[in-house]
Amino acid sequence: MNPKQLLLLFFSLFLTITFSLNERFEACDAKTCGNGQNISYPFYIQGKQKPFCGQPGFELTCSHNGFPILTLMYTPYTIHQIFYDNQSLRVSNPVFSQPNLSSCIAPTQNLTVGRYRFRVAPNQRELFVLYGCDSAALQKTVPERRIWCSAAGNETTSVVGLDKGDRDLVSARESCKGGAVNATVDDLKGGVREALQRGFLLLWNATSCSECKSSGGRCGFDIDPRVYAFRCYCPDRPHAVKCTNTG
Repeated sequence: MNPKQLLLLFFSLFLTITFSLNERFEACDAKTCGNGQNISYPFYIQGKQKPFCGQPGFELTCSHNGFPILTLMYTPYTIHQIFYDNQSLRVSNPVFSQPNLSSCIAPTQNLTVGRYRFRVAPNQRELFVLYGCDSAALQKTVPERRIWCSAAGNETTSVVGLDKGDRDLVSARESCKGGAVNATVDDLKGGVREALQRGFLLLWNATSCSECKSSGGRCGFDIDPRVYAFRCYCPDRPHAVKCTNTG
């Protein structure tokens, strides 16, 4: 093989390698579920973005109405807003925020966020959500705390939400036979139903993307067992923290 052919072969290999390295930078562009929220590291949308574009445990799905869904301990939560600057997001249980108006609310699960990736933000309010409540018995005490009719009974029973310090909690527990779960809200402005619809704030724990992003890169995570670490995907190739000037 003459020198010219060797040079052409080397150049072709260089282009191939460069293109394959650039694929991750191209693949990790922000995507949306349809409601306008850009989804990027540490999150990624299953089926729309590659797993290496986000951090393990931060996978999302899309709801039928265009909202991203985060699943925590087998319970789906609707994401209303993501605040990338301070690593927080506002979520709500769709059972309360997007109820099926043609049916009553079925019991849901207590909020469980795990230990490592997510935690509830400070200064959130804790509620008791009670099911199968006798609407007539509660009419004089907690009618404004009614959320919807309860599937844990019949259409004449109610689901109610009360703050853990509410003085009517004891009498409500006596009138509600369908069980109770804990729920978290940001505040109680506008009443219990509106508070549950707005949801609450979660904080996440993941390597910051700010340095990579400011250098022109796109953040991701290499799940190769030999690496298994944060990566900054740049136009030239992946870097450990940020893109460097390649000229």
